[in-house]
Amino acid sequence: MVLSFLLLLKMMLFIFLTKIEYNKVLVFIVSSLYILFFFSIIYFSRNKKKQSIAFSFYNIISAIMFVDVVYYQYFNGLPSINMVKQLGQVAQVSESVKTIINPLNLLFILDIPVLCFYSSKKKKKIKRENKIYSKNIKTRIPYAIVSTLAILAIVMNTSGYSSIINGQEFFTYHARDLAKLFKGKCDVAVGESIFTEEDLQCLKEQSILEDRKYTGIGKGKNLIVIQVEALQNFAINRYYEGQEITPNLNKFIKENGSIYFDKYYQLVGIGSTSDAEFVTNNSLYPSMDEPSYIQYQDNTFYGLPWILRDQGYTAWSFHGYKKEFWNRDKAHPKQGFERYVSEEDFKLGDIVALGLNDEDFFHQSIDYIKEMKEPFYAFMITLSSHNPFNIPQEYQEIQLKEEHKDTLFGNYLQAVHYADKAIGEFFDELKKEGMYDNSVIALYGDHFAISSLEDENIRIMSQYLDIDYDFDSMMNIPLIVHVPGEEINETVSTVGSQLDFLPTILNIMGIENEKGIMFGLDLLNSEDQIVAQQIHMRKGSFIDKGKMFVMSRDGIFDHSRAIDLETRRSIPLEECREGYERAISEIDKSKYILDNNLIGSIISGSDEIIAKKPEEKLEIRNKNRIGFAANTKAKLDEYYKKGIRLMEIDLEWTDDEKLIVNCDNGMTIEELEQWMKDHIDAYIITDMVGDTSNAMKYIKYNLKEVKERFIPQVKDMEEYYLVYTKGFKNIIFKIPDDKYTDKEILEFVKLYDHFGVAISEYRANRGFLRKLQKQGLTTYIY
Repeated sequence: MVLSFLLLLKMMLFIFLTKIEYNKVLVFIVSSLYILFFFSIIYFSRNKKKQSIAFSFYNIISAIMFVDVVYYQYFNGLPSINMVKQLGQVAQVSESVKTIINPLNLLFILDIPVLCFYSSKKKKKIKRENKIYSKNIKTRIPYAIVSTLAILAIVMNTSGYSSIINGQEFFTYHARDLAKLFKGKCDVAVGESIFTEEDLQCLKEQSILEDRKYTGIGKGKNLIVIQVEALQNFAINRYYEGQEITPNLNKFIKENGSIYFDKYYQLVGIGSTSDAEFVTNNSLYPSMDEPSYIQYQDNTFYGLPWILRDQGYTAWSFHGYKKEFWNRDKAHPKQGFERYVSEEDFKLGDIVALGLNDEDFFHQSIDYIKEMKEPFYAFMITLSSHNPFNIPQEYQEIQLKEEHKDTLFGNYLQAVHYADKAIGEFFDELKKEGMYDNSVIALYGDHFAISSLEDENIRIMSQYLDIDYDFDSMMNIPLIVHVPGEEINETVSTVGSQLDFLPTILNIMGIENEKGIMFGLDLLNSEDQIVAQQIHMRKGSFIDKGKMFVMSRDGIFDHSRAIDLETRRSIPLEECREGYERAISEIDKSKYILDNNLIGSIISGSDEIIAKKPEEKLEIRNKNRIGFAANTKAKLDEYYKKGIRLMEIDLEWTDDEKLIVNCDNGMTIEELEQWMKDHIDAYIITDMVGDTSNAMKYIKYNLKEVKERFIPQVKDMEEYYLVYTKGFKNIIFKIPDDKYTDKEILEFVKLYDHFGVAISEYRANRGFLRKLQKQGLTTYIY
């Protein structure tokens, strides 16, 4: 009872700290039922070690809650089980983790030592008393109560409330996340739309280099790209109490040949800094399952290093930290870098933040750069302005007000000012070595430094910037490109992100991406890009020229918020519908390419790279009549003689993985194929027992002559996407009663031209039939 009560209190704190906005009471009720269920099962069992089991369960749940809330404070979401693989890297940035721990977080674990002492005393008492457990009515009653609670929780969680609970409720979220791990990767992840020939052609067309603005002004020159740790745009061209925060970068922007992009945004995933590198060099969206360098370490890529190497460039990467961190030692060669110069290649001096200080990093890198055969591409990743920004006193030059000392904001100003100094010294050394005037230099921030999810940060930053500090300010990073010898100096306010770096820099270098694809746009010659976010802001969120749309954590569009970026006032959500759908579509297309490792096929010009576009919708005579359970040749013939051209058959997989018609005296799949060849105007609706996606894949490749006349019947949204990507557009969506709300279904059916939708008689009688018919859908009732 004590542990149950304490865990219920912690669950209330968990809901508060993870800022669940909608349906708090419902989420708490479901969580409470699970807690009571688990503790009841333990308490009323006959296991003599149940005290230890209960205490272990309590400790594990408390620890997971602690990790969840710490993760949430930085990422605005709950962590995946995949993040366990990154614990070693978390340990290496432990100082950064400490800065995001709220004192309230510690309440999840502070009581554990006290309870350890209590549990030890309790176990000794139980052993002394040598309690005997008996089977009687008093112990059976709680089992009945427990069963009732469990059933209630499960019913609530699999009913129309599932979408509300799935992404927010503690036990449900982690159970679903764990299930994904055991389920393994599918061909396409949930929510993905098909990647068509038209999509591929569109991406290739935007890679074509035309004679546009600033095309080729850097042609033949070296390229030095500097990714600056945690450089936010607010620090550029700004003063603090009369002190210039980034004097060298401000001077760099003012030089002839410089182009400054002031509406440029980060686009990272779970891999943070490493994902900034990944997106910048490849113009692909990052992974949200694992850091991209880890999840896709075996993929084929054709990004900036490979493109430049095909043009005769030498490509090296530089970073003053451990080579294996973020899997760079394996990932950088796959990205196309011929050499990765890491911590072991430098002489370590003063450590600032994580590793080699920026001054020593740049100074020592000069000697390595001089070794590179020209033209070269040097990709450099800085360190000193890394969270928690606690740089040594001797490097601190900004005089802070008392109120900003020992704050994240104050520490950041010191760190970024030091990083700016090191960059200025590097530019001077490049000039001294005669490399500055023959090198295009691009510099950008990898990700934000100061989160807009913390109240103190919001207060300080809003006061300093004189605007409401929100995601748009937080994610705004600078991009500066300097082309020596050019009489240009321009600030470009086209909205873009790290996704757009590759096409923009290729235009400047006068190089066409003839083989690969890019999801980004050349910001010098394009209209405003949409910035589709999926971490810190939930997938579906976006920033464009005039507005910011922040998808609700519960995944419901109508619970989201949107603001006008100029007035900072709320705007109608429907104005964001198109951007929301585009954001999801773009991310999913990129994920489809990466999950299926298609870059190699694309650069080789192979035709077998995507699921081919399905045939147009079928026009079938007597579409409203279906021959049910036509599992034998006799039944098929009977229906056909009656003029029915739509027949439903039941399919299943055998133990030895053969696809068969599910009937004692049914046909083989080969007999079904022959019958369809003999009756060319007949169509088969499949009702699959088991994996429909693999069944349709089998039909696609083994029944090629008749595959277009199969109409898959699918029963959930994930299965729908999987079947769709196999090339089947004519699908019947058979909707179970207990899986989706009416609203979720109506949102989903707008995405595709369904052959038909099947609903139960119960759902039809509740008026849902009319709602579907209003959308012009052919509707069947089962």
